[in-house]
Amino acid sequence: MDGDLPAKIQPVAQLEGHEDRAWHVAWNPARPILASCSADKNVRLYSYAPSTNTASEEGPSHQFTHLTTIPTGHAKTVRSIAWSPSGKTLATASFDSNIGIWAQEGSDEDGEGASSAAGEWECMSLLEGHETECKSVAYSSSGNLLASCSRDKTVWIWEAHPDYDFECMGVLMEHSQDVKCVAWHPTEEILASASYDDTIKLYIDDPQEDWFCFQTLSGHASTVWTIAFSPDGHYLASGSDDCTIRIWERGQEHKWECVDVLEGHERSVYSISWGKGKPLDSGEAGSLGWLASTGGDGIVSVWEIGAVPNVQDPNKKTLSHRVIAKISQAHDVHDVNCVVWCPRQGFGDLFATAGDDGLVKVWKVTSS
Repeated sequence: MDGDLPAKIQPVAQLEGHEDRAWHVAWNPARPILASCSADKNVRLYSYAPSTNTASEEGPSHQFTHLTTIPTGHAKTVRSIAWSPSGKTLATASFDSNIGIWAQEGSDEDGEGASSAAGEWECMSLLEGHETECKSVAYSSSGNLLASCSRDKTVWIWEAHPDYDFECMGVLMEHSQDVKCVAWHPTEEILASASYDDTIKLYIDDPQEDWFCFQTLSGHASTVWTIAFSPDGHYLASGSDDCTIRIWERGQEHKWECVDVLEGHERSVYSISWGKGKPLDSGEAGSLGWLASTGGDGIVSVWEIGAVPNVQDPNKKTLSHRVIAKISQAHDVHDVNCVVWCPRQGFGDLFATAGDDGLVKVWKVTSS
């Protein structure tokens, strides 16, 4: 069906073990570890390594091994997870309204390996404050800040102190409805949030004051489920219940505007992830990387995003996008709840998905 596309999506691993729907996955940025969370209240950790049988084209490119399962003790679904940039701390956001901060006792070894992660993980801190279901959690690029959002319509910003002590730096009550997702800019302390009120809000810290919303992005016709900044930080993508993905460009320091709309999904876009991508045989990886999207239609699409000089004004750039790979029924008949690119160097063609079937799947983009 999609045989004319320049790339294909190949299955690498199917990770079973969750006893209820799988909501979210997070790749450890420093070590070869993949984490997943579920309505079964558990977090599962897997290690991975390149397969030994890469001489043959047939077998999977990477081998995934279950390391450990963390019974989080959350009273309800674990909806979202996030690793700190150091890869030593894992945050869990739950429908019980709390956020757990997990680490391993004495985990100060700088080992690259994953085997030590099989040891016991402890809840070092429990962040309380949200009134209802916590939907998303994210660490800033420095690891100094953690953001969380909830059905209580608020976004909280926490500052990480030594010994897993977290201080609330601000409670942002800008949205009029359930806040679905938070995401940090890849290099600056700019926070974005997406909501059931159909908008995206952008926040910064005023040195004199507190965190505040400096812009509201409107344009989606329904709930905004998911947001992701481009690797270069110059663009923001958003996925919505209106079946579209919008791309917003940073025109001035504090001004973002919609420059492109990606269409093709038949149902809600629940999750997007923007990675650097890898050059295909055709050459470029797309100057702005690869955007993966998925949702209620069970389709995972990989878009190559590029920027070309504008014909009218050479100083400006025009965004280009094309689907380079696509797979239908990624989780059989089930909704796909999330898609996440592996952020580690050399793994830019690897991504993972989580579905209502309770499975976590790993995929690789290869040239057709």
